[in-house]
Amino acid sequence: MSKDYGAGVTTGFDNRPNATRPGLATGKVRWYAIVSLIIIAACLAELLTGSTPILAVILNPLGFAANMGLYGGGAILIREATLRWRKRWGAVLLLGGAYAVGEEGFAAKTMINPNSPIIGNQLYSNWEGVNWVALTNLTVFHAAFSIAVPLILVELLFPETKGRRLLGNRGMAVTGGLYGLTVFLLTFFLGDPYVPSLGVDIFLVAYASVFIVAAYLVPRSFLQAKKERPDRRGRNFILLGLGFMGGFFMISGNLAPGGGFVAHLLSWPVTAVMILPLAGLTAWYLVRHAGRSENDVVKINFVLGIMSIFVPIDVLLELGGDVGVLVFTATVIGLLIRLRQRFKHIEKSLPVSHRVV
Repeated sequence: MSKDYGAGVTTGFDNRPNATRPGLATGKVRWYAIVSLIIIAACLAELLTGSTPILAVILNPLGFAANMGLYGGGAILIREATLRWRKRWGAVLLLGGAYAVGEEGFAAKTMINPNSPIIGNQLYSNWEGVNWVALTNLTVFHAAFSIAVPLILVELLFPETKGRRLLGNRGMAVTGGLYGLTVFLLTFFLGDPYVPSLGVDIFLVAYASVFIVAAYLVPRSFLQAKKERPDRRGRNFILLGLGFMGGFFMISGNLAPGGGFVAHLLSWPVTAVMILPLAGLTAWYLVRHAGRSENDVVKINFVLGIMSIFVPIDVLLELGGDVGVLVFTATVIGLLIRLRQRFKHIEKSLPVSHRVV
């Protein structure tokens, strides 16, 4: 595999400042990738976490359409912006942080409503109108899981689109308009009716703006893997993904008072910042060991580790009445295993000197 999202963002970028913009993907695969990215992004986080019950996709198509506009629109815009700016994974994750504000700060208001109907009472960490545990934890969660993971999956499913844009200028304008309209409708009409103070709104705008400016200015080398190829076994990355997502749930739980194990022991300011070393150590390991190329299996293993934490969670959701969530979980894991087999076969065809030992 060439240098791509797994160590940066995509292949096909020229390092020169005046390089021509990446080309547009052509043929049916372009549309397959667009539709797949919208659906995967809209379903993954919502269905696996139980935020949207499986049956609600059928019984409430308007709600699912809002998810596609929000998650799908955000993921596509971030992918396309990162390509056009000739950036790598660092910029993807930073823009994912800004996306989290659009969803959880404005549309769902879980970052600011102390009595959120979505994640429960947040008074324990609400200070100056902001739910600080929700702010920090959901920023990391959405950047990694709602944005990065769908981009990885679509890249693996449609490798022909690596380094190539999916949208032209008109497509970007339409997608941006639909995404903005979705956030607007959810913020003012269809979502949580909670109304924050002007100061809180200004803070959220500034918070998101910092991520966007940082993504634009950050060098291509930010979070770029140090070595050419992976130098650790696959199980290491499975355990890394499991540890990252397991640590997230241990720290934040359901983002309700005492919802996480750590919240029972520590004050909310400590709990709010604990997600940062967890994310930082995970990124450090990937940068040090994932490699810049021939790392498709590494990405699959990491995502498999992340997904495995949802198996016991979704067993409980299924028993609690979220009918079909285990089938969805099994489908996602089955897809990853199928992809892993495909890329392991490709890896075996490489020279011995290129294989991870």
